[in-house]
Amino acid sequence: MIRKKVENEIYNLPVTLKELGSFASTLFEFSTDAMLVLDAVGKISSVNPALCNLLSEEKESLIGKIPDFLFAGQADVSSYKNFIRDLINNGYWSGQVFGRNKSGAVIPLELHFSAIYNELGEANHYVGICSSIYSYVSKMNELPFNPNIDPLTKIFNASAFLHRLEHNIHKIEKDMSVLSLLYIDIDHFSELAKKDNYQAGDIILKNLGSTLKEILEESDTVARLKADIFCVIIQDIYTQESIDEMVNKIFQKITKPYLLHPEIEKISISIGVATFPISGETPQDLLESAAAAAKKAKTQGGNQICYHKMLNEINL
Repeated sequence: MIRKKVENEIYNLPVTLKELGSFASTLFEFSTDAMLVLDAVGKISSVNPALCNLLSEEKESLIGKIPDFLFAGQADVSSYKNFIRDLINNGYWSGQVFGRNKSGAVIPLELHFSAIYNELGEANHYVGICSSIYSYVSKMNELPFNPNIDPLTKIFNASAFLHRLEHNIHKIEKDMSVLSLLYIDIDHFSELAKKDNYQAGDIILKNLGSTLKEILEESDTVARLKADIFCVIIQDIYTQESIDEMVNKIFQKITKPYLLHPEIEKISISIGVATFPISGETPQDLLESAAAAAKKAKTQGGNQICYHKMLNEINL
């Protein structure tokens, strides 16, 4: 028993640090949730039996590897790279993905990763909890798990978004119209997500997804590209004024003050806008142009809209 005297008061701490470490080790070993620990560069340093059971893998075959199996069911090959980058940069990552077990079966998973910091304030390990959500998703949707939909926000995922973007570009080339791509980045998301034991992040993401679906037409596309990045494709537009009207409508609706969470009254966003064909003629070029415009908005303080190029800069 540790006894600590503070301002003439005696406080009894229930456990020693050694005992606490023992409890954590026992919890990790016997938890029914699949858990793993990554080292500073993202390689697996430890796994618990529940994870081995989930993947039908032996512990020895997982140690020292990168956990790309968590994203092996994603069509977007950059998903794992984005996960590692965001985890290292933010110290936290939460989301729902498609993993694969040893037999190749796709498993819908909910992931929560948090950094463990040393005495110098450096993240030297990351602890992750992986839960299968197949039964939950099936009951909620009364439909088979949809590989094109992000389970958390119920909007398109990155893979489906890129396919639709390519399809829409081919379509409007025939219609002689234009297409605008919005790249929406939530300002200060990593700090907001930590509130309420990291539950606030999911609330923000779900709300943003549903808000965008409310605003947009059925012909438009809204998707969660990665962690806190959303993209919108707006079709059937012909003037800069119509683009401005829709972009400002989205911006005002999302940033309007309301009680999203007991500790969060509003959020701010940085929007980058790119328009086909002046900002790029391929899906990748258009996406990079929109992302660059959003980055500019963010570096200028955030909570604003930046255009890669204005539609009236060329003659259609």
